[in-house]
Amino acid sequence: MKGNKKSFAKQRLHSLSHKVHLTNIRGLHSNIVAVHHHLETEKPALLFLSETQIRCPSDVSYLLYPGFTLEHNFKPRAGVCMYARDDICYRRLRNLEDSRFSTLWALVDTGLDKIIYACVYRSHSGDQETTGLTQHLSEAAEAAQQRYPSAQLVLLGDFNAHHQEWLFPFQCTDHAGREMRKLALTLNLTQLVQGATRVPDVDSHTPNCLDLLLTTDPDRYSVSISAPLGSSDHCLVKSVSVYSPPDPSPRGTRRMWRYRSADWDGMRSFFACYPWQPTCFSSEDASSCADAVTDVLRQGMEYYIPFSDVSVSGGALPWFSAECGRANALKRAAYRAWVDSRTRNSLDVSEKKKAFNRAAKSCKKVMQRARFDHISRIGNKLASYPAGSKAFWSLAKSVESNFCRPSLPPLLRPDGSLAHTAEEKANLFASLFAESSRLDSGDASPPAAPDGGETIYLD
Repeated sequence: MKGNKKSFAKQRLHSLSHKVHLTNIRGLHSNIVAVHHHLETEKPALLFLSETQIRCPSDVSYLLYPGFTLEHNFKPRAGVCMYARDDICYRRLRNLEDSRFSTLWALVDTGLDKIIYACVYRSHSGDQETTGLTQHLSEAAEAAQQRYPSAQLVLLGDFNAHHQEWLFPFQCTDHAGREMRKLALTLNLTQLVQGATRVPDVDSHTPNCLDLLLTTDPDRYSVSISAPLGSSDHCLVKSVSVYSPPDPSPRGTRRMWRYRSADWDGMRSFFACYPWQPTCFSSEDASSCADAVTDVLRQGMEYYIPFSDVSVSGGALPWFSAECGRANALKRAAYRAWVDSRTRNSLDVSEKKKAFNRAAKSCKKVMQRARFDHISRIGNKLASYPAGSKAFWSLAKSVESNFCRPSLPPLLRPDGSLAHTAEEKANLFASLFAESSRLDSGDASPPAAPDGGETIYLD
């Protein structure tokens, strides 16, 4: 019986070991590269994004990323979405959502526990709209708890609220802060984010905590704040189960040998001329001799067989170059320096903030350029292969299996911007067809109209 309890406890701890990340992305279109890079490198169980700022497109495949499912409630100046890893069992609770608000409800089933997530974005609306939102959240949460009485409730998102007794930096209280505080007390929720999550663009503005994570079971979570994604002015909030077991995913690199390009004659000559006896067999210890032979064999392979060390952790994108890594490291270092300076109330807080803004913008440009160059290299490589050849189709299938392909990709406008939605693409096609359908009549004059009294006979 005790053994069964231990097995059950281990299974329970493993089921809770998922990471949930949250941020206000401030425009998903402009930061999609940073979002995809975060999904690839961090692989969170759930990634919630608020203020996506896009209309609901008819084709969202360009927003997708392999290994994740996208759920969204897009709105032009608001909106929320969720990226759920494919191994996460969840269900969208659309019956709890209200079209007036930017909310997204989902039920996650870990196998032993159920967790109800509600992602919220409250725009800078009036007091009446804020009261309506909190009333909706209260009613929806009560309905969800009645339907799933044993489920844990988690409310997270950008609430744009201030409360001097509840939220950092504890300076002022507004109507939204009072309403959210009242909602938390009503639903028995604990707010876990204890630092500033918004990095203001204006130096005179005070960093504050706008992105919240409220839960009915606070003991299970450990929350940290990281640097923003892309050009967003909100930090990334990471919540991880405190019971998480060690990450079983492989780490490090794996050496890949290119045997087809090996210099076998050179390797044979190397091994034939190598002084085996004094180097490998001078010791009487068999293990030492075996290690020496292994080192010589590896040395010969490295000399005459091309190889590359590939990461096995899945933590890097093909286009993520060393320059991207340096830019990302500089951005994180600048963010940590700014946070440290703000914590110590140093006089150079403003300079550290400006340095972080410059590093963040530079990192975004470097990543966008690297991704564009990578796609260009693939296109040039495909163009260099004979159409229909084995090399052409091998690369084409590799690209097809690693990229999300929309039914109609974004189109380039004459001004250099991209058309994403179906309406934008249709208008672009219409203008193109209209421009191409004009006939050059030169100096020809139009045909003369017949006189009013003339009769025209048609055969």
